Amino acid sequence: MNRIKIGIHQHVFTSKLNSENLHIFDFIKEIGFDSMDVNLRNTDFDFTGQMRKKAESLNLILTGGGSLPKTKEIISQDNQKRVEAVEYMKELVRKAFEIGITLYHGLFYATAGIFTGKGPTKEEFDYAVTGLKEVANYAKKYGISLCLEPANRYENYMINLVSDSLKMLDAIDEPNVGLLLDSYHMNIEEKDMYKSIVSAKGRIFHFHVNENDRGIPGTGHIPWDDVFRALKDVDYNGIVAVESFVDNTIDIASVVAVWRRLAPDADTLSRQSYKFIKKMAEKYSMM
Repeated sequence: MNRIKIGIHQHVFTSKLNSENLHIFDFIKEIGFDSMDVNLRNTDFDFTGQMRKKAESLNLILTGGGSLPKTKEIISQDNQKRVEAVEYMKELVRKAFEIGITLYHGLFYATAGIFTGKGPTKEEFDYAVTGLKEVANYAKKYGISLCLEPANRYENYMINLVSDSLKMLDAIDEPNVGLLLDSYHMNIEEKDMYKSIVSAKGRIFHFHVNENDRGIPGTGHIPWDDVFRALKDVDYNGIVAVESFVDNTIDIASVVAVWRRLAPDADTLSRQSYKFIKKMAEKYSMM
């Protein structure tokens, strides 16, 4: 029987975790969350030990997100830029290891917000595969898996569909590379969310449950029964996490186009999201 764990992203609360706000871990644990997605990009190496110790004391699972910043281009025509992107990702792998994270996920097969005005070329696809294969082999030494996140057409042009990401997984051909699927992106790009999730059976390492407006799950028009039925049918037993944004103060607000409040406050979003995910998981006997 598949049993999921419920998680939440740090961006619900803050762009950067530090010693002054690490009490967030206590808060989400009190609500009932099992896990938090950490922004590896905004985590300092000198803070990784403190973060790990705090999470372990609460039995809180941490996963790591780390999309590429605008200065790192893994599919650039410039070889030096590709090398720099790969080395940057290796740095995030080392951060993940120091924190105790075993899943490193995000939009890192391309750089969000950088477009050429046309679709991806075979050359760009091959650049991404070559770079990610190198990072995957490096991550193996640290016991870390990579999760590619197909994202919508307004954030990138390389991978928008689950079918696109499966082709890239086949090309990379490493056992520690899988998928992070996100209902927000899927709602924009997929014809049938149930079929798309089922098509990735055995290759989903992480899952984000986000509403169509990226607000509180259960308050919009995402077909949640299709989503949870699909997760049940593929025997998913990983983390189901909400990745939402309360306002536009986070550093990636411009990338994800958050210009208005999507919930009254972080407390409301956290509690209502947890309650909804738990209700749906119980409905499909996943808890």
